[in-house]
Amino acid sequence: MEFELNNIDTDTRDHNIMEKEDEFLHTYFNQVSQLCYEKAKEHVEKAKEPKGVATPWNTFLHHLQQLIIAEKSYIEIGFLQNKHKSFLRKDNSLRSVYETMRNDFKKLEDNSKPAVGDNRVHRGCINIIQFLNARISLIEIYEKIYGMTSNKHFQYNEIASHIESVIQTHLEGFSDISMTPIKAVFCLEGEILEKLFKALSELQKLQFLSSLTLIHAAHTRLIAWENKIQPREVWKLGIFKNNPVPALFQWIQKLKSAVLSKFSLYFHDILAKQTTSSDMKYLCSKLQQDYYQKMIAFLKKYDASSVILMSDNEVNCDITDYESFPIIVSYPPRNIPRHNMVLKMVYETSHELTSGDKIIYKFSSQEQSTCILTTVEPNIYLVIVFESKKTEKDTFINNFIVDLCTNLNCTKILSSLKSPSK
Repeated sequence: MEFELNNIDTDTRDHNIMEKEDEFLHTYFNQVSQLCYEKAKEHVEKAKEPKGVATPWNTFLHHLQQLIIAEKSYIEIGFLQNKHKSFLRKDNSLRSVYETMRNDFKKLEDNSKPAVGDNRVHRGCINIIQFLNARISLIEIYEKIYGMTSNKHFQYNEIASHIESVIQTHLEGFSDISMTPIKAVFCLEGEILEKLFKALSELQKLQFLSSLTLIHAAHTRLIAWENKIQPREVWKLGIFKNNPVPALFQWIQKLKSAVLSKFSLYFHDILAKQTTSSDMKYLCSKLQQDYYQKMIAFLKKYDASSVILMSDNEVNCDITDYESFPIIVSYPPRNIPRHNMVLKMVYETSHELTSGDKIIYKFSSQEQSTCILTTVEPNIYLVIVFESKKTEKDTFINNFIVDLCTNLNCTKILSSLKSPSK
């Protein structure tokens, strides 16, 4: 009976200790997920055992301090910066730092198995290793996203599928209650990226409702993430004026705004039917890019006849029915001078348009008009018509086209991962 009572006392004591350590790690990861890195550092310092004592727990706490430094770099988009790798110098990229930490936690896990060591450390290491694997997977995603910028036409669906796979792979990982705060932020970040790239993929297919739903889903998750970074009251009061929203969060916000701006152009005609022209103009002016007004400004400044964004759906030289003309958006709206000539030009240059990154000038001597064509996306073309002869030497026209296409493809946003600006 005495033996049984002793066992009960031991189990109760171990349970209390475990609760204490769960609480310690929960507080730690809550502070890290809220970007309160100094508080997390102080929290770890207080938990250290007497100096000079080399225990698994102290080693564990030392690794947690290293994790704070890595997470601080990660949220400021440090994962694509300062890569130095040469014969005399090892790779010190942030990805390499996380991989080194993973190895350190793995060694500590092996040395602190319940049978021979510290169970609290062993359990903590297992969960943190799973988190580090998830973090490395997200870094790989950002590397792929940046790598997309070397191609003219992006396969957004491939990135979206990869992100979805990463989320599913790590969904069951680091599920300990102490990891709940950092798990929540990981899921939000992954889901926001997934929704935005799925939205870009749906925009390529000109799917209105699914694009809108995905953008809204990304927006609500961004708000949830911002609330987890700091309470909204803190941002409103401006207490953290020297601690602005971190670079990674800003970048994702900009990406969402770019996707929304693109949506507003591709479905301008549909949206315009839902409100007055003045309200539509006002709402678009609040966007990151008001593409429609840019089209109007260009047309008026350079005396173009029309600026058209069109799909290649059913494009062929036999179409003569105006209503069948596959216009996405245009200015003047749905009033295309020489629309048969435009359609013929698109058909004749379709191979050139799909085979490379080109701006094609086509002059019709019969119509005395110039058609300038380029590919925005694999199935979407930008067409500008002038009632005069224009040549490839016109840099103002070329600059407008390059700028419009680059922004619609989100190239500037994606490439800014390499050198983010506040």
